[in-house]
Amino acid sequence: MSERVTIAGPVAFLSKSGSAVYFSKDSASAGTFTHSTGTATTIQKLQNNLNIAFWGEDNRFPQNIERQMAYCGIGKSALDWKARALFGGGIIPGKITGIDENNQDIFQPLDLTKYKEVYNFINQRSFFRFMIEYLQDWVWFGNCFPEVILDNGAKKITHLVHQESCDARFQQMDESGKINWVFLSKMWGASEDQYAKFDPKKKIRGITRNPENVDSIEEKWIKKVPCINMYNSIESLREIAETLKNKKGLKSAILPVNYPSVNKTYYQVPAWDGARLGGWIEIACKIPALFKALYNNAYRLRYHIEIPETYFERKFGTEAWQLKTEQEQQSAREELLGKMDEFLTGDENAFKTFVSYFDITPSDKKEYGRVKIEQIKSETSIDKDLVTSSAADIQILIAMQAHPTLFGAGTIGGGAQRSGGSDIREAFLVYNAQLNLERNVLLEPLYLVRDFNQWGDDIVFKIRDTVLTTLDTGAGTTKVLS
Repeated sequence: MSERVTIAGPVAFLSKSGSAVYFSKDSASAGTFTHSTGTATTIQKLQNNLNIAFWGEDNRFPQNIERQMAYCGIGKSALDWKARALFGGGIIPGKITGIDENNQDIFQPLDLTKYKEVYNFINQRSFFRFMIEYLQDWVWFGNCFPEVILDNGAKKITHLVHQESCDARFQQMDESGKINWVFLSKMWGASEDQYAKFDPKKKIRGITRNPENVDSIEEKWIKKVPCINMYNSIESLREIAETLKNKKGLKSAILPVNYPSVNKTYYQVPAWDGARLGGWIEIACKIPALFKALYNNAYRLRYHIEIPETYFERKFGTEAWQLKTEQEQQSAREELLGKMDEFLTGDENAFKTFVSYFDITPSDKKEYGRVKIEQIKSETSIDKDLVTSSAADIQILIAMQAHPTLFGAGTIGGGAQRSGGSDIREAFLVYNAQLNLERNVLLEPLYLVRDFNQWGDDIVFKIRDTVLTTLDTGAGTTKVLS
């Protein structure tokens, strides 16, 4: 093989030494780089002056998560599946009118004509877009920052806008433990050479050109939005609305929504992050990339062909062969190799017979002058790597609380996964049964809209689920509410 370096994604193959190299992106620790080029000094000063609560040591925890997951196909697919499962068949407003004989709530959907304002809000196209983006950040980061948009008089919420978790940072709490502001920016953790991406003049006034004036905040780069107290959201929003009603421009506030995790003050950590910290995400990314490098390099050597020099002397005659110029001899070799390469490749040449003639010395009966074609057996640990890949996939899915059966994942060791209809159905039922608490937290922005817009505090919101059933029920699915 020629002495060269082949790079494919995060993997490199060194042909001379036969080495495979994997470039790890970030440290396994949450939001921490192991090198020193994370955050530019001027941005760091600006963040300190704004009194930002850093999300991770370099204030890039969600950005680092996204980068590390970039090559993890099964992880990204599982998170997307969770987001869609949380939304189910959509949101239905209604009222609880009683309890049935099974101690289950009797849910009555709202009358469409009487509660037209409620239906118009949840059926507006922007609301569906909001839910898609909102749920994606929820399953990825466990922290969401929905922005409630008020009308000109700050008396009603007109719609909800999703602000990306990667862009949002809390201001640190004041002495009373209250978070007053959320700062939105694409600049968190950006290095100085990235400024040109945002400023066509390749400068940002008050940050790069005048670092001594880092206190100045340009609305173009960092947006400051009032933060709603998530523990008393309706009263908090009313107080904020009172301060906004006489101001010009957009009137809005952000309601932080998160799923609590232990020992976290500002930003919560999703449960599945344990699989990333434990290294399973990195393993799951590494093995496919290694396979790619092997297939592109080592696996190309399928045959070893030996051709004796006497072959050409027999074909052309000893004297005629020796009289050929070096270029003529090289052309003869290339012609032979071309024919053999064509013979050994292609579906139409499968199972063909190759015949070669050779001589045997009369004295010791040794073979010579023989053309040999030997198939190279792979010495790679592909079976062992497949077992490791299977283990990584299952560990990731379990951490994300997605049953491997739902993704057709095999058992550790490469065994077949049970994936019959009953197994998939039961796994899906168990998953849906655990969603009620999570969904109630996710619906907090909608309940805030209900209370602020005074729709009625007896209105509740349910999410319609599709439940798989057996064919003997006469239908493949049924609808339930949770």
